[in-house]
Amino acid sequence: MTDKTDHTTQPFTYNINSACPSDIIAVTVKGCGQPKEVIDMYQKIQSFAQLHHKDKLLLNVVDLKLHYSGSDVLKVTKVIEQILPNFCVARVVSPADFKSDLIDLFSHSTSLKLKSFHDEHHAIEWLTST
Repeated sequence: MTDKTDHTTQPFTYNINSACPSDIIAVTVKGCGQPKEVIDMYQKIQSFAQLHHKDKLLLNVVDLKLHYSGSDVLKVTKVIEQILPNFCVARVVSPADFKSDLIDLFSHSTSLKLKSFHDEHHAIEWLTST
């Protein structure tokens, strides 16, 4: 059975987990995210990372709907670059989410080491090899 939940009406939630291998933080994000909520989440991730001495992020956003425009995607990506300057970020995304392509594209023009994947296994492989 396929989950047909409309993520545009779900509240923005996330769970930070450090039980991943070595220096990886795993974060699962769900619901509908506004720019401020997404930026606040990255600030909390950064605080958590400092506390636990980790610099790699596995971000599962398959069930996240970004509720903002393409130009806001660029602005948020620039803020994330400042929050996580020395991080490697692997995003697990839905193939249907075109904003993930924008995030990948915009991240290439920043110092943010970010790559999107359609499955967690390949994302973890990339993180552990960087």
